[in-house]
Amino acid sequence: MECSVPAAFHIERRYLERVIGQERAVRFLTELIERDRVPHALLFLGTSGTGAVAAALDFVQALHCQGDAAVACGRCAACHKVTNLNHPDSALLFPFTSRVKEEDRQAALFQVWQSPYHYSLPDDNAAIAIDRVREMQRQFTHSAFAGGWRTTLILHADQMRAEAANAMLKTLEEPPVRSLMILIASHGDALLPTIVSRCQFVKFPALSAQDISVELTARGVDETTADFIARTCGGDLRRALDMTDGHVTDRQDRSFKFLEALLWEQEERTFEALAKLDRQEALDILAGAEIWLRDALLLQCGRGDCIANVAQEVNVGRLAEVFDLDQLAATVKKIESLREMNHRNVNMNLGLISLWRQIRSF
Repeated sequence: MECSVPAAFHIERRYLERVIGQERAVRFLTELIERDRVPHALLFLGTSGTGAVAAALDFVQALHCQGDAAVACGRCAACHKVTNLNHPDSALLFPFTSRVKEEDRQAALFQVWQSPYHYSLPDDNAAIAIDRVREMQRQFTHSAFAGGWRTTLILHADQMRAEAANAMLKTLEEPPVRSLMILIASHGDALLPTIVSRCQFVKFPALSAQDISVELTARGVDETTADFIARTCGGDLRRALDMTDGHVTDRQDRSFKFLEALLWEQEERTFEALAKLDRQEALDILAGAEIWLRDALLLQCGRGDCIANVAQEVNVGRLAEVFDLDQLAATVKKIESLREMNHRNVNMNLGLISLWRQIRSF
């Protein structure tokens, strides 16, 4: 993971404003501060693309802010120290590989603060090491330097090593006064049950298509593209931002041509075309094909108003005529299994040929 530390780093005044949608979670967190009922441990369930990280960062900053409201002013010394990662009572843990240099660690954490919906994700083999947890525990044994809260934010807590998780239990079982740990994980079942049972849950479900479309438009994406991406990103702003590279239409065209070839092209030409696809091309095309098939399913169910490929309803109709509901479900399931193969280094070309044969058998 490589990213540079910005020369001047500043976060504007926020009232959990960086959190897009998620009104229920924002209201709940705001009331915890306003009513002085902050627990010692919170577990935010959701991905960075649904706002869990943005909410945690703003919540921690609000706790340390020297202002009187349940909002970080963004101007006081405490706010600046938190966002510049040098507040003595605030810690941020993130999974890293053992080879990452300290300056790269700091740069990555700065990036999290700058872009909580779209920072560089940790490597699959990265982990939160036990020495970082023990360092946090040593800090928690002392009273807060500023006389307020001690906070630790643990991103991607589901990548914590077992020994680190077990070490953390002691702090969760005997939390110091005015101390808070926020753990963020995509799924609670990836954590030790003994950790989960000691935390109060805050859920961050998928965002609405409207919330994502509005956000993308505000970032300069044209309305037609923003609407398409919002309908197809699965309620995840991170994925939506990844799709705003200017090639959405081209990818969808290629994905439809891919399905056309599987259904109607001569076998020899289809085999040759599949053999030429590299892994990333195949994954991109499969993602687009899944959207086309979802649209065909919606059209068959009488929900044509919900399809993503609005301008291509004729082609969606062609697919809906070829597949019945069971065949659509089986094909989508096959595509999902192929995309999962990417994590297991299975030969993707063989998988594509298997998909082709399945479709031709219908």
